[in-house]
Amino acid sequence: MNRLLNRLIKKHLSGLSDDLGVKNFLIDIKDAFSQQKEEKAFMERTLMLASEEFNQINASLKANLAVNKENHRKLEKIVAKQNALFDASTEAIFSFSNDNIIEKVNQAGIEFLNISPDDYDENEVHTCDLFMARLANVAKFNLDIDEIRHNSDARIHGFFESIDNKYYEYYSVPEVIDGELLGRVWCCRDITGIRKNEALLKHQANHDALTNLPNRVMLLDALNHAINLSSRHNTKVGVLFIDLDDFKKINDTAGHHEGDRYLIEFSNRVKLALKSGDIVGRLGGDEFVVIVEDIQDVLDIIQINERILTLCEAPFYIKDKKYYMSCSIGVGISPDDSVSADDLIRKADMAMYQAKTSGKNTYHFFDKKLDQIALESVLLEEQLREAIAKDEFILHFQPKFTLNNNRICGVEALIRWQKSPEQLIYPDKFIPAAEKNGLIRDITYWLIEKACKTMVSWESTALCSMPISLNISALDFADANFTEQVFSLIDQYKIDSSLLEFELTESIFFDDLVQVQQTIAKLKSRHIKLSIDDFGTGFSSFAYLLDIDIDYLKIDRSFVKNVHEHRKSHAIVKSIIDVGINLGVEVVAEGIESELEMDLLAAEGCHIGQGYFISKPINEAALVKFIEKIS
Repeated sequence: MNRLLNRLIKKHLSGLSDDLGVKNFLIDIKDAFSQQKEEKAFMERTLMLASEEFNQINASLKANLAVNKENHRKLEKIVAKQNALFDASTEAIFSFSNDNIIEKVNQAGIEFLNISPDDYDENEVHTCDLFMARLANVAKFNLDIDEIRHNSDARIHGFFESIDNKYYEYYSVPEVIDGELLGRVWCCRDITGIRKNEALLKHQANHDALTNLPNRVMLLDALNHAINLSSRHNTKVGVLFIDLDDFKKINDTAGHHEGDRYLIEFSNRVKLALKSGDIVGRLGGDEFVVIVEDIQDVLDIIQINERILTLCEAPFYIKDKKYYMSCSIGVGISPDDSVSADDLIRKADMAMYQAKTSGKNTYHFFDKKLDQIALESVLLEEQLREAIAKDEFILHFQPKFTLNNNRICGVEALIRWQKSPEQLIYPDKFIPAAEKNGLIRDITYWLIEKACKTMVSWESTALCSMPISLNISALDFADANFTEQVFSLIDQYKIDSSLLEFELTESIFFDDLVQVQQTIAKLKSRHIKLSIDDFGTGFSSFAYLLDIDIDYLKIDRSFVKNVHEHRKSHAIVKSIIDVGINLGVEVVAEGIESELEMDLLAAEGCHIGQGYFISKPINEAALVKFIEKIS
């Protein structure tokens, strides 16, 4: 019981301690106080527990508040970064509500709308009309994005052009939260520079870098298109294959830079000869192609050819020096010659070579005979390769005589192709083809090696120390490895190289005279004799004689034939003989067919002669008998 209450009871009720009522009252008070004490203890315990729980809750709330503050800070940072990225993006980004109101736009988007950032008020209502007003073709754009009108969840991608001639690539995606469509985001990327670069790359892929003309790829595409169009309209298409004549001279004499200027000038002149709609392109090198559509008459093509040839007549100046242009033109016509672009160009090319053969500076239309010639050329090349592999060539020999005493002084070795025991093919039938397809080097190597072997086999016969002359192609003479191959064969067979004579055509002097002089010097270092064959038929016969070291001039048979009957031929022959004598070289006349011709040549001072009157070209066995007969 409470001590204070006990004191009060003792003080005031001490006399009543035996009273039953007071006793019970005191017992009840005591019980009440005990109960109150227990309740107080219970309450204290309850309050203590509640306080601990409240403290825990409070601590948890504080912790959650801290986390929320941190999350809020993070969200603020994320939003700030997103806003920074949003505005920093070079793409124009728009967020539209479902009712097409612009809810958010970045700086690039404001620039796209052609509005000053200072004048753009975010609190104003801006509709998609601002966006649409910037499109060059609204109808096409509406057609392109029609899908989103039928499918609100559609993601779309496409391109459009703005009214200020810029090109944009766009992406559009829906804004969806918990299945609810909130609007749509559009991102528009300026690809004007990319488009320009793509256009430039496409142009470069389809045009010649030097002349800026269409190249082979674009020409074929244009020609295919023209052929298809002509088929529908029942018209014709012409292809002109143009090749410059002797263009190599420009590069060799003036340099490749001036050669490039020459090509550009030529292409410009060709353009002047064409009408609107005609196409001129460059295949490469000095080869050009012209496509002429809607041909009504072959005269249309002839007129273009004539204009091109006429425009080329004006001189072209390089470092104050005049150069004259000329070209050879081949013509193919569709559908007459072909309905294939590749085949039509090929046939025009064949016709161009026919124009070259006809003397250059002219044009030639494709002839079906050219196809047969081409097929025969392919077959001949294949057979020549097989002939080289199977060693089907033989030599015939034509004796050469000194005209002052009729003594044999050498033989000319002439190659023959023994295709079969009954079929002997002469060089005029296969040497041009061999020169064209690159087989001439193999044939010349065979010829020189065969001559070396022959000299070795003659060492113990009446033909011992007999000089042999061989015809050498200009292509062989221009080969950097030619002299090394010759010297290798001479050393291998250990022959007297002074017994070898190479007969050269005047064409070898037309290209690189310095290189020719160097090759001649190498050959002369081994005492190999050199002769100019068919002298007098070239264009600069006398010009190069001062600059080269030769041993013989060979008068062409066209001047020798009936020289005793034709005054002009006689004059030419006499002039050549005089030139030879004055230069200190011996003169050889080929193609002597009568005693009168031989006597006249001898009387004029010609040193050596050969021809059917003396002997036809014969095989080795017949040559031995010929020598024995005249000995």
